[in-house]
Amino acid sequence: MAEVLVGAGSLVVLAAGAAAAGWWLLAGIGLAGALAWLAAGLPPAGGRLAVGTRAAARIGLLPLFGSAFAAYVVPGAPPWIAGVVVAVLVLAQAAGLRPSAFTARWITGLLLVVGLALIALCLAVPPVAQAQPGQHQGPAGVLLAAVVVVPLLVRPGSAEPSRWWPAAPVAALLALAAAALYQLGPFRLGLSATSLRDLLAAADAPALATMLAAVAAVATVSAGLTALSSAQEEAGRWPVLGGGLVAALLATVLDPFQALRIAAVLALVELFAAVVLGRSVSTARGAVVVISSGILLIMLGTVWP
Repeated sequence: MAEVLVGAGSLVVLAAGAAAAGWWLLAGIGLAGALAWLAAGLPPAGGRLAVGTRAAARIGLLPLFGSAFAAYVVPGAPPWIAGVVVAVLVLAQAAGLRPSAFTARWITGLLLVVGLALIALCLAVPPVAQAQPGQHQGPAGVLLAAVVVVPLLVRPGSAEPSRWWPAAPVAALLALAAAALYQLGPFRLGLSATSLRDLLAAADAPALATMLAAVAAVATVSAGLTALSSAQEEAGRWPVLGGGLVAALLATVLDPFQALRIAAVLALVELFAAVVLGRSVSTARGAVVVISSGILLIMLGTVWP
């Protein structure tokens, strides 16, 4: 089900990565994928603190999904709409609603088809005129691009369906990012959180905007329920209910880029805690993960625009 999180998060992550790194976004996706692969091989960390960081990282995705839903499905809506979306998801999950594995596979397939359609549109239509690079574009932006992608990919100590996780999601993100950068250029892609909708206008396919909104609604709702279910497996029903309502309050005041920053902080803290609490620092894999997550946290706190 983790692929659903990647699909929903890509609605905002590609724009944020392009704003930070321009064409170096592609290298940032690769770096985040490598870090996710290393983290997946860590032994699970036990104890309440480790469980809390894992649950917090999942709940921290909710403002991102809620704000993405509001931005794509209800353009121009007041910020509280995102909070309402998150609150409804939290209450629905508490009542027992959660996506099945069968549903998740169908939604993943739908996202793949839509992604391939967007790539085909980008390649079929001549690109728009390119604007000048932004302030944060350059090789140093690779780390910032990795920061925004990490929350979608990192699952430390988890048992993924394939030892090659996250090869498929990384390949999909790379293909979509390359096509979007080709069509819009780094500046326009990073201009707003809804740049994938702008992509349709640039590719002379504004009629598909309704389809994109419908897909965004399905993806963000499914991803939100998946994140809540994962958090509940870690921490239990009542802590997740309380944390989810806090996330709903945050979603009312955060725009999609700000929500992504919160998700990135919590994901990197989860990574750091997984190594330290799992006593994996002495291993080569653990040392690389803890040093990388520390560097990315520093970048997030000091360089993020």
